[in-house]
Amino acid sequence: MAEVTCPTLEHILNADQCNENLAGLGEVVYVGVKADLAAPLTATDNVYSEPTFKAGKGLFKIECADETQGITGGSLGYRKGFKQTLEFAIDAVNKIIAKTGRALNNLDLFFIVPDGEEFQIMYDPNRKCKADADGIQSNTGKAAADERQTTCTFTLQPVKYSNFYVEITDINKLLEGYEAE
Repeated sequence: MAEVTCPTLEHILNADQCNENLAGLGEVVYVGVKADLAAPLTATDNVYSEPTFKAGKGLFKIECADETQGITGGSLGYRKGFKQTLEFAIDAVNKIIAKTGRALNNLDLFFIVPDGEEFQIMYDPNRKCKADADGIQSNTGKAAADERQTTCTFTLQPVKYSNFYVEITDINKLLEGYEAE
């Protein structure tokens, strides 16, 4: 049987946390299709390696509504791991968003989200990010003052950490169809 090592506890002191704890994530979500990866990502603790893609493949960029996206992590109970949840909204309800929603609902995907100067990722080589019942909802609104949005909620569970990060050198070079100059 392989030896299992739990992470070591560390002191978390205010004096060592000299950074702003800004809530929310940027206004962009990057979506990847697992089948487009050249190889599964590998992790050291809760940090995944930079993705590499098959020729002509890459991430897709979704520009989100302002201040609508975030990742939450929660414990599933003692020694049961964690559940990660990504939420974001798109300021549109139209034919393109409906087709994209179907792809998001049915494909085996992973998500990368800018978090300040770092990137969070919802990915597991063996588990799927899923939009459960009503995980993708469109709403045209009823009155002129209403929001016309498509909201998306994806979960990944069980996983070992409440948040995963990914090493990214240049996110733009990971976009689908990118051609190096």
